[in-house]
Amino acid sequence: MTGAWDSIKLLGAVSDGGETFFLPCAENFNSDTTIRLLDALQTEFGEKICVVLDNASYFTANAVQEFVENTPIELCYLPRGSPELNPAEECWRQLDQELGNRLFDTLDDLRDAALSALDRIEVPDIFTYLCL
Repeated sequence: MTGAWDSIKLLGAVSDGGETFFLPCAENFNSDTTIRLLDALQTEFGEKICVVLDNASYFTANAVQEFVENTPIELCYLPRGSPELNPAEECWRQLDQELGNRLFDTLDDLRDAALSALDRIEVPDIFTYLCL
């Protein structure tokens, strides 16, 4: 037994139009994961995007800054220690509410339930968070 937990890793985004986007990740989050997310967001929402992120190291890494340097991607960062300003946190809260205190027999069962629950999330109005 290794003591390691199997897990599901997702990065999520909420658009100003109320659309959601979730990116499953096989490995722990790092700058490469962030670059993959930004590339996927451009594919989903168009070349010119403004992405509001928290200050996690995988979002602020030099490799991420270099990736966006010559692109129409604008990165804005929330103040440190302010999850209440992040609309994606509301999505995670709803997901936790739906999946919490449930037992899943396998990681695949949990993954299926999580991905299904993401389709039922009530998307928050991001302007409520950003225009206080």
